[in-house]
Amino acid sequence: MIVLPFVFLCVFAVRGELYSALAGMETLLDTQRVIIHTMDEHIQSMERRLGTLKKCGRVGALKACIKFPIEQKQNFSELTTFHSVVLPDENDLDGAAKALLRVQQTYGLKTSELAEGKIFGVTRVLSLTEGDCFELGRQAYHNGFYESALSWLELAKNMSLANAEDANSMPEIQRYLKAAEMEKDRSDFMVFASNLFQLGLMSMNSLEDPNHTRTMTDVALSKNIFMGQANFFDEATYKQLCQSSMRDVAASPSSVLRCRLVSSHPYLVLQPVKEEELWAEPKIALYHGVISDREMDTMKEMARPQLKRAEVAEYTSSLGHRVSDTRVTKIAWLKRGDHPLIPELYARIESVTGLSSVSAEPFQMANYGLGGHFHLHMDVLPDTETYFGPDMGNRVATWMYYMSDVNGGGATVFPRLNITVWPKKGSALFWHNINSNGIGNILTLHGACPVVSGSKWVTNVWYHERGQEFRLKCGKHPDSALLQTNSFKLS
Repeated sequence: MIVLPFVFLCVFAVRGELYSALAGMETLLDTQRVIIHTMDEHIQSMERRLGTLKKCGRVGALKACIKFPIEQKQNFSELTTFHSVVLPDENDLDGAAKALLRVQQTYGLKTSELAEGKIFGVTRVLSLTEGDCFELGRQAYHNGFYESALSWLELAKNMSLANAEDANSMPEIQRYLKAAEMEKDRSDFMVFASNLFQLGLMSMNSLEDPNHTRTMTDVALSKNIFMGQANFFDEATYKQLCQSSMRDVAASPSSVLRCRLVSSHPYLVLQPVKEEELWAEPKIALYHGVISDREMDTMKEMARPQLKRAEVAEYTSSLGHRVSDTRVTKIAWLKRGDHPLIPELYARIESVTGLSSVSAEPFQMANYGLGGHFHLHMDVLPDTETYFGPDMGNRVATWMYYMSDVNGGGATVFPRLNITVWPKKGSALFWHNINSNGIGNILTLHGACPVVSGSKWVTNVWYHERGQEFRLKCGKHPDSALLQTNSFKLS
């Protein structure tokens, strides 16, 4: 029996969602390098073995080729390569298509320009093929973006007509085109009816007691938004703010917005913090230069191995969490004991905001890739006891570090206040979430615009009501915003 050396290229595909964070996409670069290096080694091994096979082919030399088991083992060992690599799967291809459609929908990009690889008039990527356009049209159809589906399918049809080799795909394109046209007509009617109903409901509420209905409407609206049901006015404003080229902040009705150096805490006396007011009630402020590059790098390194797809909480008959396209990012949680830096950051935030960290949640780090976003939502939860127990209270405030600059997109927007905040590495956004009556302030409705280019890193810390009893003051009315005290208290 002749034992010949065989080549085994064993590649273990490690399943992992890659598209939802750029940190995952970066692993594909390593995968490419591994595969190229493996193929080079394979070619060299085959060239070496070719000489051995020629020797074995000679009469009388066969026994010499199979005589020594050690040599056989060496042959197999050298020709067998095991690599554990991360490869994209069908889920990643679908996710990438959805991401591109999300970017197109939010920023109003033209199908023809995207197909040519142009984003905002700049050629950034390779042009798309007829197959790519059809796949995007198919994904748009199955996700309810019927207008986008029609434009992508029409483009795929035109490409197919121009290229005789792609003519076989025409029946499938025509089938999807017909279905998309029918669904678009039906969808347009449903959207019109829904918008008309919302307008009627708002008109009826405005005729009733404003002090009573405002609170009740905010409660109902908060629950709807929590379940992913923002109204069409907020949706339209959200897209406009995402597209804006500069931050446009309206004047606050209660005070004059200003920039200042904050040094009210002993920790800040020698190194005041730069505060930029964005809104007075509820308080929304942007703090500049509040975390160093070294600290951000440390936190990213801790987070990378833990990153997993973010989930959203559900408020249905059975509470829980689920993966949703309303939030496409990967997150990791960093606790106090994970690194000495974490308690230092809690203390620093407390010195700036005056809030106690006794009931603060762990640091939640999030990494967004292409099309990564968090659609309109509020940080308060409608049933806080179920999620956090009876003693924590609701999320009274949010502190969010921006840990990277973003080449395109990725802004944080507040549609009710017409505020757009573009990520600036080393800065932090802070706002109060609830009113004096403990109900979520609808003005804090916000969202993270889709990332168009680059990587976006943010870190969120949510502060709860417990421990803030003497740190925050109630306003004059139950539905007025909370007010911050000027005094500091060491925890």
